[in-house]
Amino acid sequence: MATWEGPFRLRDLLERSMDDFQPWPKEETGVYVVSRLPWEREPTTASDILYVGSNSQNPELFLRRVGDLIIDMLGFWGHQVNSGHHAGGQTLWLHCYENKINPLDLFLGWQHRIPCARCAELESYLALSPRLAKKTPARCHEHQS
Repeated sequence: MATWEGPFRLRDLLERSMDDFQPWPKEETGVYVVSRLPWEREPTTASDILYVGSNSQNPELFLRRVGDLIIDMLGFWGHQVNSGHHAGGQTLWLHCYENKINPLDLFLGWQHRIPCARCAELESYLALSPRLAKKTPARCHEHQS
């Protein structure tokens, strides 16, 4: 059964990166959300959802995808020659910069044990209406209705 982990304030998640008891994204299919406010049990629109994403192309690289998100959220990407790895992370950094928000104060959560990353990302996107999303995630070809 799919359950949500988090949310974790990004600064706390990074501070506890060596803590054996800190949940961490897995190398399997997953969906993640970034929000301005914390949530309980599962994210809601009341949490001011900024971004929803997954790694539908290579589900086993979900952990790396979340890492790329965090790196770019913190501004570790080239502004003139784009050397970043995550467009959503760059969008989040720009939003934080323009609104004087420290990205370390945003919340991150994720969900595993989902049958299809693409379907779960679209479902989360439609339910949560992330403010900074530039386009609606594509439907998967296998589960199209």
